[in-house]
Amino acid sequence: MERSRRRLGVVVAALAAAALPTACSDGRVVDANGVVVLVGERADSGMDAQRGGRLEVLGGCLGAGGVVVVWPHGTTVVGEEPLTVEVPGRGRVSLGDDITLAGGYVLEHSSGPRPSAPLDVAGVTVPRACAEYDVFLSV
Repeated sequence: MERSRRRLGVVVAALAAAALPTACSDGRVVDANGVVVLVGERADSGMDAQRGGRLEVLGGCLGAGGVVVVWPHGTTVVGEEPLTVEVPGRGRVSLGDDITLAGGYVLEHSSGPRPSAPLDVAGVTVPRACAEYDVFLSV
């Protein structure tokens, strides 16, 4: 029960932070040969959960381990066949590779209803098809 409350608190805090207006957002939505790569804006601090898994496409977005990922600021697409990204502090990874990321959940469907409005987080809008999955903000 305590863990559920803590997790819900993290989700609520992240959604509240995402709702704040940002005058100089530098988040990016990159189309990499039909796959959306969500790259978050620069963060001064972050959450400390860890999430790992195999890179995959979920709802048209790049994710890992069954969740859509908003990748850390500075992540770049370095190849499209296969889709390969360079993640700051993690190096290059391609679809099918395993990766471990630090951050926190900004959308967990087990914690409540699906959002009815577009999900804006870390300077990007998560496409509706991608928001059908849990969303992890990596920092």
